[in-house]
Amino acid sequence: MKKWISLVIVAVMVLSLAACGTSGSSNQQTPKDVDGETSATVGSNDGAPYDTKAELRMIWWGSQTRHDYTQAAINVFQDAYPNITITPEFTAWDAYWEKLAAMSASKNLPDILQHDYKYITQYTNNNLIIDLFPYVESGVIDLSDCPESTWAGGIVKDKLVGINLGMNTASVMIDAEMFEKAGIPIPEDTWTIAEYNEICDKLLAKKDELGIDFADQSGKNAFNEQMQFAFREKGMWFYNQDGSESFGWDKETGKQIIVELLKREKENIEKKRTAPLAVRDENDVNGPESGLIVKGKTAINTANWSNQAKALTNAAGKNFVLVALPSETTTKMQYIKPSQFLSVSSNSQYPEQAAFFISEFTNNIDMNKELKGERGVPISDVVREALASSFEEDSIDKAVFEFVGRMAPIANQIWRPEPNANGAIIVLYHNMLKSVVDDGMSPEEAFENFYAQAMVEFEMAK
Repeated sequence: MKKWISLVIVAVMVLSLAACGTSGSSNQQTPKDVDGETSATVGSNDGAPYDTKAELRMIWWGSQTRHDYTQAAINVFQDAYPNITITPEFTAWDAYWEKLAAMSASKNLPDILQHDYKYITQYTNNNLIIDLFPYVESGVIDLSDCPESTWAGGIVKDKLVGINLGMNTASVMIDAEMFEKAGIPIPEDTWTIAEYNEICDKLLAKKDELGIDFADQSGKNAFNEQMQFAFREKGMWFYNQDGSESFGWDKETGKQIIVELLKREKENIEKKRTAPLAVRDENDVNGPESGLIVKGKTAINTANWSNQAKALTNAAGKNFVLVALPSETTTKMQYIKPSQFLSVSSNSQYPEQAAFFISEFTNNIDMNKELKGERGVPISDVVREALASSFEEDSIDKAVFEFVGRMAPIANQIWRPEPNANGAIIVLYHNMLKSVVDDGMSPEEAFENFYAQAMVEFEMAK
């Protein structure tokens, strides 16, 4: 079984980023310029990167579990390379991007940044993170055990601006004990939205017996995915895939799709299939470990990534079952993506040491034993096999690896990194949802407001 897991995850890596725009040829690792200096200057000083004394700052978002695991990995690194010290900073997802924006404005970004697929293009275009190809070429960053398909997602405009920390996919977490108590079978990965609605209604019919307030916790991430899925199921992309600042649909077509989505979301909240927006926001701010499913107040959570399962399991004290997100049909719009990246800020005084730390974060088995694959299935073949062989039979770690493996054959194509305006667009469509659900605005009027504001954001981002 352990060997099978390793083979499956290799297949996941090969399939996951086939659409990321790389040619697969070896010239992807040719030297590139960093801040105007040729790659010949990178790593050209006498001695190894760890011979230089350096104080680095590192920032990431995540749960308390991630904080603990990351700090333990940092301790392993510092014990091995005492000349380099890492000062950690961490926060929850919502506060993270606001904090980074303030740091960017003051040119005070930490040396090492945890980054996301949604925002990495914007940071690249604003010259806030550097090209890491020169450090790969010089050997400071070792990707020899990492298939190109696993790290190519970090390439933006021919620059390697982030090293992928693991492969990840959206998941629905199911409280199997509650489902059994309610007499409801665990849904298949191919379940539809109609089946999801039926299951939620059955759970709510026994809400007092189960002790739940809502069937599904839901959250901002769930709505983000629903927005993408709604267009993918109609054969469209939410954003144009040509790199322009624009939607991948015309206004009237988009209006029909989004209005239906808003109506469905409002109905689900009114029927208590999903938690109200204020409750979701509270969960998002406080982190996944404070969520309703952890507290036993819902039986489903559609707002999670597969790499968050470990944190929620630790917080709840029990394993959850992972299944795919429901779709309009049995054809899955789900995709596999880089979970996060590590990038080096352009204001770092020690970019070589920061790059070396990222390499160790990727390849060092002892560090990864502390990280426990919590950020996603590791991209290094050697590290992945070492972790897979250590999993207990009924562990959530093994369940996550197997879930990502199950998604590989049915996963859909991932889109290219989002445009510069993406951060603002996300805020706009969540405000649109709030206008409909909480403020009583018609879906049609809310869409018109959203679309007009989105056009302004696209224009400003050009």
